[in-house]
Amino acid sequence: MVISVAVPAKINLHLEILGRRRDGYHELRTLFQSIDLFDRLSAEIAPRGEFELEVNPAGVVDANEDNLVLRAAHTLAEETGVSAGAGLRLEKKIPVCGGLGGGSADAAAALVLLDRLWGCGLDGMGLHRLAAGLGSDVPFFLLGGLALGIGRGDEVFPLPDQAPLAVVVTVPNTRVSSAEAYDRLGSRLTSTRPEGNLYAFAAGLRGRLDWRVVTNELEDAVVTGWPEVGEGLRILRSCGSLHASLSGSGAASYAVFDDPMAARRAAAELPSEWFVHVGGTLQRRAARLEVEVVSDGGLR
Repeated sequence: MVISVAVPAKINLHLEILGRRRDGYHELRTLFQSIDLFDRLSAEIAPRGEFELEVNPAGVVDANEDNLVLRAAHTLAEETGVSAGAGLRLEKKIPVCGGLGGGSADAAAALVLLDRLWGCGLDGMGLHRLAAGLGSDVPFFLLGGLALGIGRGDEVFPLPDQAPLAVVVTVPNTRVSSAEAYDRLGSRLTSTRPEGNLYAFAAGLRGRLDWRVVTNELEDAVVTGWPEVGEGLRILRSCGSLHASLSGSGAASYAVFDDPMAARRAAAELPSEWFVHVGGTLQRRAARLEVEVVSDGGLR
């Protein structure tokens, strides 16, 4: 039997970096939002101790033990004492190292998928604890939709669904080093901001998002170091978007629109050799990692 789950990407509608923590991570305040750009992860039972990952397209990410999908599989097996192995297939659509959370999303999907395949029966808190150990963004993908992230980004609180918006995501032909981006931010970690602004915004969120509140404090540092990202943002902001920003530490940038036609027009202005996705935001129900049975046979 083969089971499968669709794995949505995320954008960061807001990102504040408050300072470096004692554990070496940065203290964050962020707004995560799921979007309709999906990887797909499939799994089947394998003999004891066997963990294999096939990635399509081949080579887009390493399929070795450092891959977050395999790390999640081993983590769950060790936590639960399960004896079975797993054969896994990952169909990659989310760009790698773009700030869209593809690796973290795939890790969350592996936990959910293998918990079902192996009959582990972990509850939400159990999966969350394992997810947080795999990466700062991983717990969000167990929730999806619109959520507030604090701490390393691993403390996640659901926010009310908003009306879906059209979205354009673009990734230029460059990779941003997150470590270098944070280094470039440097002393600006102590930038002045309205205290409690994001918390007040999140606590009172009932209607439409107030786009005047949201920002990404890594944006200037990334644009300075990687000008192609700045060019993408310039184009998106010139096309009448409600809001355009960097996602995470990039290299992906995005814009949201009320009008899907406006989103398609904006996408047409971007360089044809760049990755471009035109779609929409997802409410929590649509972003949920829902396991489905896809075959009574095997992956091969």
